[in-house]
Amino acid sequence: MNFAHSDSQIFYAVASPGQVQLAAEKLGGPAKILGSEAGRAEGFTHQEDREAFTASRTLLRLLLSYVTYGELDQSSDVDISRHCISCNSSDHGKPTTPHHSISLSRTRELVIAAVGPKDLRLGTDIERGTALSPRGVFPGFDQIALTPAELKLVHRDKAPDDTRLLAWTAKEALLKADGAGLRREPSTVRVLSPAVLKAARRNRWAGSSHLAGYSLRWLPVPATHVAVLAASTPLPVQELGAEIFKTTLS
Repeated sequence: MNFAHSDSQIFYAVASPGQVQLAAEKLGGPAKILGSEAGRAEGFTHQEDREAFTASRTLLRLLLSYVTYGELDQSSDVDISRHCISCNSSDHGKPTTPHHSISLSRTRELVIAAVGPKDLRLGTDIERGTALSPRGVFPGFDQIALTPAELKLVHRDKAPDDTRLLAWTAKEALLKADGAGLRREPSTVRVLSPAVLKAARRNRWAGSSHLAGYSLRWLPVPATHVAVLAASTPLPVQELGAEIFKTTLS
């Protein structure tokens, strides 16, 4: 595949942990691809969380190798580092790589990775939708997560929990792109408006009404989940999951 225009678009891939595991096995398995990074999964109590952690880190390396080289053989060699601005640790924090902007997210069922141009501020988030969380969001969510204007939109909506999840996923992605993470109170960051909700339900780009210079795009993931890209420029977006898994499983 020709990635001559990789400096002017965003690539992403979504998969289940099982799909990533199968894809990685042809390359020696996740442990070979991740190296010492694989050991961090042991910090999780539940097997599902260990698998999701490993899968998200592996998928990011697969995607980055594919975008950079057009092949997956260098997945274990791509240079990804982390830095936490709160504690100065290199074990966690926003992932970075020399020639691209990158981001990743996970649930137990699905993981997502995104790669964009180096000068792009990029963030992605994926969350379980109401189909997997029938009891809705946690108590106190509205006060913690929503601005007063967003709260009015939620209360007018016929599916309020769906709208809450749209807002939360967008805020997570946007704050990753901004670099602030949850050090910034989500209730101070407005992402929803009637126009944004309309764009979200059509999987289109929409401008954020709070943090200047960012745009949001909801992705066409399975109905069990919600996924968002946040970017400082609304570039063309290409999903590469099918190409990656066809390459590794053929």
